[in-house]
Amino acid sequence: MTFRCTITALFLAVLWFPGVAAAQEIADEFPAESTRYAAGTEQVGETMWRVLPRNTPYDQWFEKNKERIPTFQGLVIQDARTEPLQPWEDMGVDGLYLKMADYQITDGWILELPPHGKTKKQRHLFEAGVYFFGGPGYIELQQEGRRAQRIKFDYRTLFSIPLNVQYQIFNESDDAVRIVAVTSFPFVLNSMNSEEFVFNNPFAFHDRYDAHENYDSFREHPEENQTITNVVPDAVEFELDEYDHRGKGTSNMHWSMSGNSMIDMHVSEMPGGLYKKAHRHSSDAYILLVAGEGYSITWPGGRYEDRVRVDWQEGTIFVPPIYWYHQHLNPGSEPARYMAINAPLLVTNLGLRFSDQMDVDLPQIEEEFNAEVAKRAND
Repeated sequence: MTFRCTITALFLAVLWFPGVAAAQEIADEFPAESTRYAAGTEQVGETMWRVLPRNTPYDQWFEKNKERIPTFQGLVIQDARTEPLQPWEDMGVDGLYLKMADYQITDGWILELPPHGKTKKQRHLFEAGVYFFGGPGYIELQQEGRRAQRIKFDYRTLFSIPLNVQYQIFNESDDAVRIVAVTSFPFVLNSMNSEEFVFNNPFAFHDRYDAHENYDSFREHPEENQTITNVVPDAVEFELDEYDHRGKGTSNMHWSMSGNSMIDMHVSEMPGGLYKKAHRHSSDAYILLVAGEGYSITWPGGRYEDRVRVDWQEGTIFVPPIYWYHQHLNPGSEPARYMAINAPLLVTNLGLRFSDQMDVDLPQIEEEFNAEVAKRAND
């Protein structure tokens, strides 16, 4: 059995089967008129349960389209740089659509532009953060009534497509270029329940993009760990600020890009021999490793024994199931960086975000990490 199949099977076993038993416990405890709330729930804390999403507009869209587009469902893409792809007619290149965990806010793509190739023109009413493995190349933006504008990219560039602006991506190199994108399509479709609205909406967000000449060079650093910009030329070389809140010696930077109000992008770095503190999110979180090697663990609250381990290197995409704790660990000697694209601002504005970081890590985590460090030192 492959690694991907193993991790997916373990995910299903941990996530769904305990949820069925737990739902029955609720049904046994509460009066009959309340049991309708028990079906399709999952425990996410000692006293907290969530209703699992079922047959949402996004789910319906996926069921209708999954046979005509190449798709992946699961928790882990071991290496986006080498993951097998298939022709994706809508995009005009080979690709893979990512529906990970049971996320309903964000989704993902992997695309490959052949040497001197290009995507089809796209325009959509959802935000998209795009990271490039390869280059050089450029993204051509075309807002109605404005001049076309080219945004250059190279290996490790991060860019966010301005909302509802037509764009096309061009590869100027002699080698293939891989692209990883994370978008807010599920949230927008769930909110509006209309593909026509999402893909054929003429509204222009001039406050987010107006084709001005310094669009791709604008940058402000209003406060620690926050940068406002529209292009990150190299996400691995970008200077970060200290962020001891998530672990002594770690660093971090959040990028506010293209006026986004749904998705957020940030990068964190762990020096060798250190790890981040465990935490969990009230929103989806796509995690892309951009430098270094190490591993992550994720587990449902109160059930560390059911943890899933993900070994990673540059190119790994990993998603913790919603509300599950997760932790990133670097037992090697070199720094490791990962990028997270999630939706904290969105859930904060909706009043749904909670702050939930472990103040004291579980003792098992440190024991396992120290053993891993010793093992690598002896190899």
